[in-house]
Amino acid sequence: PTSISRMKLKSIVLGALYESEFEAEALRRGFVPHRPAYPTEWDFLVECPKGVLKVQVKGTSVEDKDSFKIMTASGRRKKKVIGEEVDVIACWVDPVRVWYLIPTSEKPTLTVRLFATNPRSSSKYEKNRENWSPFYAH
Repeated sequence: PTSISRMKLKSIVLGALYESEFEAEALRRGFVPHRPAYPTEWDFLVECPKGVLKVQVKGTSVEDKDSFKIMTASGRRKKKVIGEEVDVIACWVDPVRVWYLIPTSEKPTLTVRLFATNPRSSSKYEKNRENWSPFYAH
């Protein structure tokens, strides 16, 4: 890894790990996740009861005080909140091994704070904790 810094390499490895966790969970739920053949705004096209959804996978392994922070941004230089090109942001909190499935229709902020270790949290994203309903027809 001479051309890639250690920190960037760690980030790439963790990203691949989070995507693998999502792929495995999607398969367990009977969904069919497809990885794109070339770089896109999403990580997976997921065939599910609702149809085909575009999913961006994010994750974290570091707790910051009492929460876990996840950036919902896309783009390397100019950070912008993931928009209409993605249907669901799947946020993996690795130390707690829990998913937050946030539909982009909820207009998540640039930084999402998840209180995954607090069972009594009243955070605005708690309703998304292990809530796979965006993948099902209502």
